[in-house]
Amino acid sequence: MKTLIVQTIRIRWNTISRLALPIGFAIFFALEPATGWPQHDHPAGQSFPPVAGNPAISFDLQALDGKPAGLTNFRGKPLVMNFFASWCDPCRDEMPLINELASRAAKDGYNVLGIAVEDGRAAVTEFAKEAKLVFPIALDLNSTVKRAYRVFGPPATFFIDAQGVIRDIVLGPMTQERAREGLKKAGVAR
Repeated sequence: MKTLIVQTIRIRWNTISRLALPIGFAIFFALEPATGWPQHDHPAGQSFPPVAGNPAISFDLQALDGKPAGLTNFRGKPLVMNFFASWCDPCRDEMPLINELASRAAKDGYNVLGIAVEDGRAAVTEFAKEAKLVFPIALDLNSTVKRAYRVFGPPATFFIDAQGVIRDIVLGPMTQERAREGLKKAGVAR
C-alpha cells in the first residue's frame, strides 16, 4: 500500500513540475514589456545610451569628503568625468594627466570629477592621498553609475559640455592629445 502511495505522489509531482516550468515562463513572458529586458536601470530612469551627442545620464553620488557629487552639481561648466579604480594599473598610469587637467580646471573654466568603481572607500582614500589627487572623487559603491554609463571596466573618461551633453568619450587610458581633443569638443577654449 505504501509503495502505491509513493508511486502516486511521484507521478503527480513529476506531472506538476513538468507543467509548472512552462506555465511559469509563459506567465513571465506575457507580463514582460514588448521592448524586451532592460540591460540595466538608469539612475534617473533615462533610456538613451551614453554616446556623444546625447545628454549625460543624471546621478547622485557622494564624494569622499561627504559632499554631494551628482551630475547636477557640475552643471554650467564643462565636465571631465573619469571612471577609475585604485587597483587598476592603466588608471594609475593616467592619473597624473587627470590630476594635471584638474589643476588647470578652475583657470580654464571646467570641472573634473573622478568616479571610483569596483573599489572600497579605504582603498580609494589611500590612493587619493598617495597620488595627491586635487579633484573630487565620488564613490560608486553599487556600480549604478558605472552600469548607466556602460563602463565595462576602468578607465573611461567622458567629456560633457556646460549644457550636460556628452561630447567625447575615451574608453581605456587617455593620452594628452585625446584630453585636448575632448576638452575642445566639450567647449573648453585652450
